[in-house]
Amino acid sequence: MSRFAAFQHSNFRRYFAGQVVSSVGSWLQAFAVTWLVLDTTGRSDRLGVAIALQFLPLLLLGAPAGVLADRVDNRRLLIVTSVLSAVVALLFGVIVSSGAPSLGVIYGLTFVSGLILAVERPAMQALLLQLVGRETLPSAVAANSTIVSVSRLVGPALGGAMIAVTGIASCFYANAISYVAVVVALARIRRLIPRPLTRRSGGGIRAAVTYVRHRPEVRRPLVVMAVIGLVVLNFPTTFPSMVRFGFDLGPGAVGAAMSVSAIGSILGGIYAAGITPDPRRTLPLVLAAFAAVLVALALAPTYLAFVLLSVPLGFVSACFQTVDAVAVQQATEPAMQGRVMALHQMAWFGSTPIGALAMGAVIQATSARVPFGLGAMAALACAVAVTCAVRDGDDTTNDPKVARRGGTTPATAPA
Repeated sequence: MSRFAAFQHSNFRRYFAGQVVSSVGSWLQAFAVTWLVLDTTGRSDRLGVAIALQFLPLLLLGAPAGVLADRVDNRRLLIVTSVLSAVVALLFGVIVSSGAPSLGVIYGLTFVSGLILAVERPAMQALLLQLVGRETLPSAVAANSTIVSVSRLVGPALGGAMIAVTGIASCFYANAISYVAVVVALARIRRLIPRPLTRRSGGGIRAAVTYVRHRPEVRRPLVVMAVIGLVVLNFPTTFPSMVRFGFDLGPGAVGAAMSVSAIGSILGGIYAAGITPDPRRTLPLVLAAFAAVLVALALAPTYLAFVLLSVPLGFVSACFQTVDAVAVQQATEPAMQGRVMALHQMAWFGSTPIGALAMGAVIQATSARVPFGLGAMAALACAVAVTCAVRDGDDTTNDPKVARRGGTTPATAPA
């Protein structure tokens, strides 16, 4: 399969273009909030609270949002969430322009953004299947991951420059304007690949939980994502804290470090787009590589070494996210995509509130290097656990009654 197979679909090209612009704007806003909290309070644990509030709704509302994604037109739903996000960004900009906002106001608007994100994420994941079909889904998932990587390359660096030149409020205004691109792109999408919608009597999130519980090939990557999301994928907290407190540098250095890491993420996304991962073998290898890079980051002696090591970190992080997401989606029936991917998003972003609070507290109590060491231990433990589960024949335990319990027929496990 070509690494760029997804781009053969005109609908995906439109979606991709809109999401790139919007995602850059989202990273501008995320960087602005990060620096606003750090500069105002000088505390990493306060930043951890802000990150937690942004992703807490995914933990609380991810399940019903997944049910919603299986019952409605996701293209229209994403248009609505994009408009609401633009309104919140505009409000953020107006408040910041009027003076230094209180920490409570920052927390409140961040939480509202998280509420919208909780509805948006499962819908975005479910829409990918309708844009390209199951055969080219790995290419679409990897390309979608690359969107985040590209925007992370541009967003923080641009944000650091904008804060220095035009002020922090400009980041929020730019994000509000960026949603015009995604609304236009979604409005131009036509003739989606049909996907059966679930009736209200067709089972909710309980059906998805039952479905996952009886399917090890779906359950395993979900559990791994929850662990890695909790301990490892807290870079919005750990990266700025390391640069600000570990190396005593300013917003430009923070933006540069986060942007350079995105170079590796882009390369990782391109590489992952051209492979058909086998979760039984590829996932442990990626996790082991993740652990090795995290150890090196924890021991980085200088800011330059830290920035250079962020490139391989971005590479293995993008590979892991793509392999894990593809493993879940390819093993899940189309009628269950919204709900199961909601569980995946809950495992990923829903674990972030706890992880952000925990890592922020760890940094405050010890040093900014410790979270990277803890992440290495978690990644290595997951690699060993997956290897042992496959060796013990975990995939042979599928319950044939899952179709009746989960509300759909069993999917064929990926090769």
